[in-house]
Amino acid sequence: MMVNNQKGIPIKDGDQFVFYSNPFLFLRQAAKGLIKDAKQAATQNDRQTEANHSLGAIALLLLSAEALINRVYEDFIKSKLPRKIYEEITDKWSFTMKWYFSPFLWGSGGPDKTFKIDEEPWQSFSELKKIRDYFAHPKPLQYPLKVLDAAKKTVDFPAGDIPRWPQTQIPRDLHHLRASDAQKALDTLTRMIDKLDSLMDGVIKKEDWYLTEKMTKAEGFVAKENEDRNEI
Repeated sequence: MMVNNQKGIPIKDGDQFVFYSNPFLFLRQAAKGLIKDAKQAATQNDRQTEANHSLGAIALLLLSAEALINRVYEDFIKSKLPRKIYEEITDKWSFTMKWYFSPFLWGSGGPDKTFKIDEEPWQSFSELKKIRDYFAHPKPLQYPLKVLDAAKKTVDFPAGDIPRWPQTQIPRDLHHLRASDAQKALDTLTRMIDKLDSLMDGVIKKEDWYLTEKMTKAEGFVAKENEDRNEI
């Protein structure tokens, strides 16, 4: 890794730095790569590969949503709360609760300055959370199918009857996931980030904070795992 030395911090061999990782960045990049692969598979009419890559992309995007909001709390909200309250939030709140309450805890506005739960993009985002829960705790489902071509031994849902999630219209049956479904998840998360940025006075996208990592000299730094070890 190369050190970003734009601020002119003098460095010498043997100096130690602290690297603050950004899991959201890599999860998002991986998801976008899978969406690209899914779209390529679609051009070749390779439906199984398209479904596989679309599934992977959606799963990674939902993980990235949690990674981003956890980083928001670590960098912008942790210092505003007593330690016990912060630990309660980070340990027990769902990632959608963290998204919803982050503008309040940031302190940038009144009680109406947060996401509108009866409007987009929150409605689709909330449903994506349900989809994530299904991915994390999958249960076998039963669907009625129709023989489409007995000679080729193909069966499928009757036309227009593919079961879908009501808000996003993403198929519940994983065989029918398409690149467009993964793109829809990416677009929803992008709109959520834009809205969060506006609710938190622009700190999310300032100097591309949400897309960058940082590295600082390790003066006075104590690794978190060492802190935890000392508390036991």
